[in-house]
Amino acid sequence: MNGKTGERVNGLALLIGETESGAPEQSAMIPSVVNISGYRFSEHFSMGLGVGMTPTPYAHFPVFADFRYTFLKGALSPVLALKGGYSFARNNKDFWNYGYNENIKNIGGGMFNPEIGFKIPMSERADFLFTLGYWYQRLGSKAEGYASQTYERQLNFNRLSFTIGFLFQ
Repeated sequence: MNGKTGERVNGLALLIGETESGAPEQSAMIPSVVNISGYRFSEHFSMGLGVGMTPTPYAHFPVFADFRYTFLKGALSPVLALKGGYSFARNNKDFWNYGYNENIKNIGGGMFNPEIGFKIPMSERADFLFTLGYWYQRLGSKAEGYASQTYERQLNFNRLSFTIGFLFQ
């Protein structure tokens, strides 16, 4: 397909690795869902805006920019992608179990996800995507304790991302 056109990516990722010690969720695999709506500027370059959800006990909702470069036209093609933005955190869970159930505020944080992979054409307007990348996410929490003391903590995720999805043009 030549010229400028709209593009949509729907994907499911597995985030593989460990969360830093002290976090309540040490799961080795966490699912994540993303939806990206964008614009293809040429056969090779596209960019868009995405939203997602990572349903862990402290669920977060990333909003990000997506930049994607496809190397070849037609058949199987290598792809580079870069996602970067901010994740909003659900506010009704105590990330670190301070023991205080009131005045807890979870804070979102930056997210960054470079990926490399390939796409396989399924039809003229749809491709299958497979990517492998590094996923970084920062989240925080504030709690008000005894005598109005404030406690703050940051949580960093450093994980391998394995994503499968579909690209629609």
